[in-house]
Amino acid sequence: MGILIRDILEESEKKFSEIIAVKWLKKKEILEKSYSELMEEVKAVRKGLLAEGFKGKHIALIGTSSVEWIESYLGIITGNTVAVPLDAGLPAEDLIDLINRSDSEALFLSPKNKELLDSILAECPKLKKIWMLQEEEMDASVEKTAPLSALKAVSKNSNVDSERPEPDGVATIIFTSGTTGKSKGVMLTQNNLATNVCSVDYTTEPGSIVLSVLPIHHAFCLVMDWLKGFSLGTTICINDSLMHMVRNMSVFKPDVMLMVPLMIETIYKKLASADASIPKNVLADNVFGGNLKIIFTGGAHLDPFYIDKFAEYGLKDFRWVPPYVLMIRLCIW
Repeated sequence: MGILIRDILEESEKKFSEIIAVKWLKKKEILEKSYSELMEEVKAVRKGLLAEGFKGKHIALIGTSSVEWIESYLGIITGNTVAVPLDAGLPAEDLIDLINRSDSEALFLSPKNKELLDSILAECPKLKKIWMLQEEEMDASVEKTAPLSALKAVSKNSNVDSERPEPDGVATIIFTSGTTGKSKGVMLTQNNLATNVCSVDYTTEPGSIVLSVLPIHHAFCLVMDWLKGFSLGTTICINDSLMHMVRNMSVFKPDVMLMVPLMIETIYKKLASADASIPKNVLADNVFGGNLKIIFTGGAHLDPFYIDKFAEYGLKDFRWVPPYVLMIRLCIW
């Protein structure tokens, strides 16, 4: 017996259907979707992929955090398809190499990376379809491409949903950073992902705010922010740019955040450079948004100096996540 991500998401949809699952900024407007709305979109992607003949296929994603990216990713891994999330910041030749080496036959692509389209179409012969993640005008003459809405629309003409994946079936292929050679694809099963979600030993009230600031294609962010967050019924807010992280903390007022040490160090510099006459509790409310209770940190060593300093601003719950545990099928804690 094992656990499926689909089981976790369907349970959350039942328990938290009216709670807001995701919030994001569109210019200055905050948009949102409830758990029931989000899971309807996930199901539409999943059914669309089945209807389009992609059962059992590998499907890549290139883009930064967006509601469309997470809908597509969840639509892939809750069906009998394998998600291959790629770093949108890589050079075109590296992305093309990873698409080809991962045997991906379809791609979800952010319009921000649209300049890659011609190269990908020319050099990735196995790709049968490319869906653009955000809604925008499409050039109908460009072969193999369509907007995400077209894939979702396909599902409306089909009552057939994908079979549930097997717990030991591969859910996602995460590529390493390649610091010691070529990036290597690490195959994570449904049970790998779901067991890690269940092993993250923290709870928070449904509707608690999580501000997601790390790259969404990393297993660290995917599991700790998104999959764990959805299992608890949290509202996950998308940070639109690292340059806007501190500003967005005051916009979304998070209860929980996942960071790497460099981010914590950057925030401390902002705190330390402020006018010394401002009371630390007032400064903390302005920087953190007033509700921040827990910071998870991992990926590298955090100097205990920062834990002590943040305590002076009222933030006393730091939790360290050992790096790379997601790659070796161990519990996170």
